[in-house]
Amino acid sequence: MDERDKDLTHLFVRDLDEIALPPRGEWRRPQGRETIVTRTSRYLLTAGAIVAVLAIALIVGLQLNQRQQSAATPIASSTSSGVAASLPPPTGPIFNDSFGFILISGGGSPQQVIRKESRNQGNAPYPGQGLAVSPDGLRVADWEPRRSGWELVVTNLGFSTEEILVTLAADQRPGGVAWSNDGAALLYSTETGSFGVGGGTNSATLNIWELAANGRHGTTIDTQTNTGWLYRPLAWDRSANLAAVGLTGEGAFMGIYETVRINADNSFTVSRVDSASRTMTMGSVRASSDAKYVLGVGGVAGDLNWWPIDSYGALKTQAGAGTRGAQWRPGTHEIGFLSAEQFWLGDVDKAGAQGLCCTAFSGAPASSTLATFRADGTAVVLEVRAATPSGQASYTLVRIGTDPKATSGDRATFEDVDGLVASVRFR
Repeated sequence: MDERDKDLTHLFVRDLDEIALPPRGEWRRPQGRETIVTRTSRYLLTAGAIVAVLAIALIVGLQLNQRQQSAATPIASSTSSGVAASLPPPTGPIFNDSFGFILISGGGSPQQVIRKESRNQGNAPYPGQGLAVSPDGLRVADWEPRRSGWELVVTNLGFSTEEILVTLAADQRPGGVAWSNDGAALLYSTETGSFGVGGGTNSATLNIWELAANGRHGTTIDTQTNTGWLYRPLAWDRSANLAAVGLTGEGAFMGIYETVRINADNSFTVSRVDSASRTMTMGSVRASSDAKYVLGVGGVAGDLNWWPIDSYGALKTQAGAGTRGAQWRPGTHEIGFLSAEQFWLGDVDKAGAQGLCCTAFSGAPASSTLATFRADGTAVVLEVRAATPSGQASYTLVRIGTDPKATSGDRATFEDVDGLVASVRFR
């Protein structure tokens, strides 16, 4: 029973209990004959009390029934034809403080903030870069500048603990970080020297770190020297012993897609494919949480590309999608992205000749982009960045269902001065 309904029932019963009664010794009426007036008055009072009680019960019953009917009324959603429903009016806050957000402020020294979904005040910022959230959303790995130099740190949000894995030498810079699909290891990169057109005197390394006590710690699995390329780790499928990384340089596009097979004898088999023709920005290239697929957005029209982690040659494209903020929905092979005013959610395992299906809802602001999914995939956050130097942004958290072609549309809007980049969970 709804708590408000319990309150109504309690009020009804309480009022009956508070009706004043004469002392117990006076409950029995005195012996003797009643007059007609006395008897009539008693009957009228009794009938009136019964009518009052019945009226109260009827009112309570009607309110309970109305609330039950209201709760059972479904919200309109998209049909099986794939035509998306527009977002209905907000139904109230849907924040869930088992989850939170990571936000990054701009500037020369980026500052990160981790906060709960419903609170965006009083959060202490801390320096860091190259962050990655574990597949379960409970841990964050990032590079943080400490007194001894840059350190690779893993923070466990559920237990509020941290572990320092790597401390870089004075001449080293941090690169990127990616979690293995089982959450038991990290793929990370480091850099030295200067990078630019024509290479220069520089080097970059791609490394693995297994969190188990007897794991491989800081093992280098590939190196670039004087090439001008930087590693940006994407994924590590530990069950297949396969890691994936993008190589990027000036212009921030992915020029090479690389996989590294991690062999049982600690040898490594490297495979590289030229990916420059797709003009995918390195920041748009992402792996699914199970490390089975990779996506990237490129071209003037925002073409959406995806491929199996071990086969760039099997790449598929949804051309001219005008894609904004394409990301994998956690725990699935569904890609979410915005195109015009529609939010799409399509499963690549079911993609047909016409590409991905289907639109989950319409009515998204034309200037919005997909900021992130909630860590468990039950909601999506849309962002509208204000055209001001302060970096103020408006965000809309929208609950989505398991059916890509339907959503309840429940949502909440909030603002923040930082850039929201990821969702985490605290328990």
